[in-house]
Amino acid sequence: MKTTHSSIYYPNQYTHNINGSLEVDIRIEANPYNLPVESLYEMAARINKKRSFLFVSKVLGKHIPLHPCIPFISSALLASIYYEEKTSQTLAEKEQLIEALKDGSKERVEAAYCVAKELSFALNEPVVFIGFAETATALGHGVFDCFTKASYIHSTRERIVDQEVTLYFEEEHSHATDQLCYAPEEMFDHDKPICLVDDEITTGKTALNIISSIQKKYPRKEYTVLSLLDWRTKEDRQRLKDFEDMWGIQIKTYSLLSGTIQVKGTPDVEEQVDADEQIPLEKINDHSIHLRDISSPIAHYPYSSVDSHGTKNDTPYSALTGRFGLSSKHRQSIEDYCRQVGQYLKTKRVGKKTLCLGTGEFMHLPMKASVYMGDGISYHSTTRSPIFPLNNDRYPIKNRLVFESPDDPGIVQYAYNILDSQYDEVFLFFERTVSKERRQSLLRQFYHVPHIHVVDFI
Repeated sequence: MKTTHSSIYYPNQYTHNINGSLEVDIRIEANPYNLPVESLYEMAARINKKRSFLFVSKVLGKHIPLHPCIPFISSALLASIYYEEKTSQTLAEKEQLIEALKDGSKERVEAAYCVAKELSFALNEPVVFIGFAETATALGHGVFDCFTKASYIHSTRERIVDQEVTLYFEEEHSHATDQLCYAPEEMFDHDKPICLVDDEITTGKTALNIISSIQKKYPRKEYTVLSLLDWRTKEDRQRLKDFEDMWGIQIKTYSLLSGTIQVKGTPDVEEQVDADEQIPLEKINDHSIHLRDISSPIAHYPYSSVDSHGTKNDTPYSALTGRFGLSSKHRQSIEDYCRQVGQYLKTKRVGKKTLCLGTGEFMHLPMKASVYMGDGISYHSTTRSPIFPLNNDRYPIKNRLVFESPDDPGIVQYAYNILDSQYDEVFLFFERTVSKERRQSLLRQFYHVPHIHVVDFI
């Protein structure tokens, strides 16, 4: 099997050759902040019949490890674009954010985070922000955090017992297509603007699906879609215009980078068989950290969930994630809570090179807590997205861990670029407590790490 991978860059035109068999040609049409393309993403082969490649974000904190401040900077830049377009004002603060992404140094990134967390944009009317599960739950939260008079909710794939689904829509290209919103009625029962936030727009169908769902129950006139990347074709953009005409609404789209893509070939890579190593649990050096003694500024939601096997989990949900709605008045109290959590976890550290790993949709709180855990921290999250790993210096996904989701053993999850990183400790973050039996599949993947901390927020 070949393991070649290369990227050729010309002004506004890029060719990514994956393994000598898959070629993705990209033409950049808009780059409003003149960000280097290579600072935003790398290209990988994807295990998906609907699309054979994946833009691996370098600013999201999902698939590959990064400094935990970086995703908050990219969120703030998306918020800046939205604010500047809504108000026709130019923000001086954005220059420091842009330079941090270009430079990438620890000093610039941390200084830019301090700028991002103080942003407080005021618009003429309230806005509802919606982040898409599972990849953009933290991205959407980060954008929302930059605004006053705003509310936030993220979609979810969790099945909540005895709670009415406010919105249902499909993410057609995803491995898990169903998207649900459990929002209080008053969050949508008005005609104020809604801003959707996703990491990438490929066709725009997911955005149109949720807008259609909203319009049927809570009609309004104005929507915006924010994304890090936007690769819609002319046909996709025309579909959006036709949709606007059909509903009599306006949909604006903004992104950090937009353009078109052309794909040639298919990835000639062999799907590896991931060994299910049955490491005895007594050989795994893990211990639990419970955060129940750190008071949440908002009371937990006493909801239960049911997984794909029909097993019920009665552990409450955090009210700080956005899964059930948040108001901008909670921003500072959530920041203070995450700082307190991070400083507490810092006292539990025993290593110098530390991985903080969020799980599934649970990204924002662990990522923000990681900011306050000291030096030597890398952050990312588990994911449902299966990506082909290749041991090649110029390929972004070198290796992967495969395991059952602790929340639902019927779901396969992945974590990338961990095996070769030589971490001396890992913090695994869980929103809700699950049994050690359900965590076995994940814990066994980290048998090689000297210190494993299992952090339960509830």
